[in-house]
Amino acid sequence: MLISVIIPVFNAEKYLPTCIESILAQTMPDFELLLINDGSTDNSKAVCDRYASRDARIRVFDCPNRGVSAARNLGLDEARGEFVVFVDSDDWVVPEHLQQFAESGIGEDGIAFTNLFEERPGRRETPRTRIYVMSDRRITTGHNDCMPVIADLLRHRCFGWTWNKMFSRATIERLGLRFDESLHYAEDEVFTILYCAHITHIVTFSRPTYHYRFVPGSLLHRRIEPQTLIRTRLKIIRLFERLGYSNEILYLANRTLFSRLRREMRRCERWNSETSNILAYSILCNWEVLRKYYRPAFCRSFYDRKILLLGRLICSIKSTFWVKLMIKGFHQ
Repeated sequence: MLISVIIPVFNAEKYLPTCIESILAQTMPDFELLLINDGSTDNSKAVCDRYASRDARIRVFDCPNRGVSAARNLGLDEARGEFVVFVDSDDWVVPEHLQQFAESGIGEDGIAFTNLFEERPGRRETPRTRIYVMSDRRITTGHNDCMPVIADLLRHRCFGWTWNKMFSRATIERLGLRFDESLHYAEDEVFTILYCAHITHIVTFSRPTYHYRFVPGSLLHRRIEPQTLIRTRLKIIRLFERLGYSNEILYLANRTLFSRLRREMRRCERWNSETSNILAYSILCNWEVLRKYYRPAFCRSFYDRKILLLGRLICSIKSTFWVKLMIKGFHQ
């Protein structure tokens, strides 16, 4: 069993050695490491080449800077393993990360999820076990039985990322899956949704083996324009609908949309700030479709009351003044 580990690299020389060393320290030796240099302007390429000269399992590929999706797609094109694991260049994994995945037994029509640690500047590293995957679970009886597990993963906010998972390359190639290079937000979530629409096996691990490093200013944590946020979240909801996911999952996708809008409202600092103007305009431009996708009737047992209130407000107003007043209220 060979696992292809794909790491997109862009100006990551500060953290890249730690990331690569953590892969080379794996207890499972049967892997290949694909380092995709996405047009870095620092010394990342030299770091990649240095490690590749020391270990034959490492292959380095260079491409013009076209973003993380294009880099991951190049990695998928060049991968030789039966399974694929993605790692971000500023993160790192424990020595048993790949071994745990290898022992999952997911087969060609499955997916494995691992738990993670989150590291934030100025805070002691804290395992996110309680927040993310609740317990070890194996589902092998069919696609419909996977839906409750996916709902749990969505509820605890660890479904969309690609870097806490192992995918079957046979399924990726059978479906012709690649990352959407036109998306600059949630592209990994779209990929995961398309993949999981065709699986019959899910394995989740409660033990955290992935160290996620919060790096302020990185591409992952850049500010998303409100119009892009709304457009992409609506695309995700429609994708869940089109692929026949459960009503519970549709509710959770809807809840995520309104939760993100609420967070954007809290970021608006002034009544007449450019940010509040853009957010108000974006909400009004999407007013009809936001009303359509607000579904308080779904899964009433676990809706968030604050998000419920926000949804009702959005769906009952159609005025720039009142939208901005609502934004001001959420900031206070």
